[in-house]
Amino acid sequence: MLASVPNFRDIGGYDAHGQRKVRHGRVYRSSQLSRLSAADAERVRWLGIKATIDLRSERERAAQPTPAALRMPADYLSPKPDTDFIFNRIFAQTERTGQAWAQAFGAFYGYMLDAYAIELVAMFHAIADDSLPVLIHCSAGKDRTGAASALLLDLLGVARADIMGDYLRSSALLDGDTHFKNMLSDAKLDLYAALPDACRRVMLGTDLAYLDSLFATLDDQFGSAAGYLAHHGFNSADIDHIVMTLTEPMTKPAIAD
Repeated sequence: MLASVPNFRDIGGYDAHGQRKVRHGRVYRSSQLSRLSAADAERVRWLGIKATIDLRSERERAAQPTPAALRMPADYLSPKPDTDFIFNRIFAQTERTGQAWAQAFGAFYGYMLDAYAIELVAMFHAIADDSLPVLIHCSAGKDRTGAASALLLDLLGVARADIMGDYLRSSALLDGDTHFKNMLSDAKLDLYAALPDACRRVMLGTDLAYLDSLFATLDDQFGSAAGYLAHHGFNSADIDHIVMTLTEPMTKPAIAD
């Protein structure tokens, strides 16, 4: 969709609950936008995005700032100063092998439902308040953004196989981002920058096992995406409004005379 930010995309088009489809042009997901070209910045402005949910820490935003022209009054910026807490909780004591880090990365995905609850709740409030279109992004646009997008699509009733497919698209799209391999150092994620190659490949990759971990935690602790929202103060009317706002009836094929 954007040559300078290959992982920018619309999450619309998937089949949802009740003979409905996810609307196009309502929710976009992306990696960070600091290298957005002038032509692509104009394309983003043309989309009319009203709010951005920036899941990056203060340190990441300072290292790779969003262009001023794309900032909006309704933007939500994560208040986390850095991501060191993730490293210290999940990775600090993990053996530095690819297998061990892959297992730890799955644990990180389950942990995000709690660790990023305020950011996820802010995303759902933006949608409930009709601050649309909305853009959700982090640094690479695959882990925190992948979790947020998966939770949202799950709420809308998108099949988990489709959610998994959308999640895996990030790896293919990021292959076209010449800056992606330097993401850990460019974003000043210093605790991760000196990892062995096998661990770096885990950090920079996607794997269905990671998203499986998120869904297992969701199902075990909250029962469903709707249960997660209810736990965080959304009532049934709020949830119905989000679903109806982001989906539309499937069009029936014309019947030939």
